[in-house]
Amino acid sequence: MKVKKRNWFARQLESEQFTTKQIIGMLIPLILDQLFIYMIGLLTTSMISSSGEDSVTAVSLVTPVVTLITAVFTALSSGGAIVVAQYKGHGDREKLQEAIGQTIWICVILAVVLNGLIAAFASPLVNLLFGAAEEGVREKATLYLAGMAINTIVHSLRVATSAGLRGVGDIKHNLFGSILINVSYFIFCYIFINLLQWDIVGTLVAYFLARFLGLLSSLYFLFFQKNSQVHIRLSQMLKPKLTYLKSIWKLGIPFCAEEVFFNGGAILVSAYMVFLGTVSVAAHAIANSIFSTLYAPTMAVGILATTVIGQCIGAGRRDLAQWYGKKLILLGYGVALISLIAMLPMLSWIISLYQPQAETQSLVYQLLAIGIAGMILFWPVSNIMPSVLRAAGDAYFTTVASLIAMWVFRVGMGYVISIPMGYGIRGIWYCMIAEWVVRCIFYVLRYRGGRWLQKKTVVES
Repeated sequence: MKVKKRNWFARQLESEQFTTKQIIGMLIPLILDQLFIYMIGLLTTSMISSSGEDSVTAVSLVTPVVTLITAVFTALSSGGAIVVAQYKGHGDREKLQEAIGQTIWICVILAVVLNGLIAAFASPLVNLLFGAAEEGVREKATLYLAGMAINTIVHSLRVATSAGLRGVGDIKHNLFGSILINVSYFIFCYIFINLLQWDIVGTLVAYFLARFLGLLSSLYFLFFQKNSQVHIRLSQMLKPKLTYLKSIWKLGIPFCAEEVFFNGGAILVSAYMVFLGTVSVAAHAIANSIFSTLYAPTMAVGILATTVIGQCIGAGRRDLAQWYGKKLILLGYGVALISLIAMLPMLSWIISLYQPQAETQSLVYQLLAIGIAGMILFWPVSNIMPSVLRAAGDAYFTTVASLIAMWVFRVGMGYVISIPMGYGIRGIWYCMIAEWVVRCIFYVLRYRGGRWLQKKTVVES
């Protein structure tokens, strides 16, 4: 009986390109990685809440702006990870190493320019976007935005180095770096926020120190692990090489544009969310933090898709890429269900960590109920399928589809339903679910049509 079960499980994930052991060996560290990221974020957000709802509100308002900044580098590094994965599948070690070096080069150059400008103009930007917020909230939001812009320079180098490791499937070293970052971030937050009571400044200092430690670990694995296939030379990241930059740009820029416009929409949502009041904004911040932890394990499947599909395409096995696309979606639903079963019993305790007021707490439960219902039905397809398509080089379609769904439903309908129609913050969450439904329709039709498999790959070019 045990043999039969094992054989059935092997048939779901095993192929000529990957064994079941390899797939699970990559997935489990990715799940742990995502859980560490979001659970530590949850705990640190609860620490910030001890400084008052104005601090939570300030961080919540600025978070979409910070997310937009970091998304630029996440998108570019994801393009680099796809390039690396395809060269890995093709078996070209030298080009694989060059691609990692060039991913680091482009991310660092862009980070210095972009974040320097944002730090310099943080105050007018906050006043432009959130002028309706209370003065104390705006002051904290300005400080947080400027500090996070500077911190993101370090973060950009970290995500670029981790993209190289992820592209070749070296998930364990990435997990080590993630654990180091998030555990140290939690410890530093406890010291600087709870003990020293530095409030927003404590968050910024903790973020910098934790990301710097994570960066050091990634650089060690890239430069000093000589037996590793990702061991690179300094010369490979100091000079721009157009061949690799074009490939990274081709795959990363559509995703980057998607992230910019997507998070730009989130910024507009935050801007009109201010009119709903501090209680609504605080409830949204708490619910969103908890909800992110619930779907974090499922996000790991989307990240896994980049490596698996990319390597299949690089090896010229489009048939396997299509087969794994279906399997990864089913795997995503399974992981989502297990995640909910494991975490729902702890929900009341988790909410209590934020010490919300009674009105805020009631609203948090309502928002989470909306989000969980949508997550069970639509989240895996709407968030894993674009990773499958993008890893095969179908970047432009996923960008356009995502932006249409985001701006029409979450931004446009979200405003109409939440403010003129009077549904408040709940209306925004209803429209978020509607956005997922539309994304599912777009992506499933694209997948079944098969055109995503006809894109020219990096290796073939």
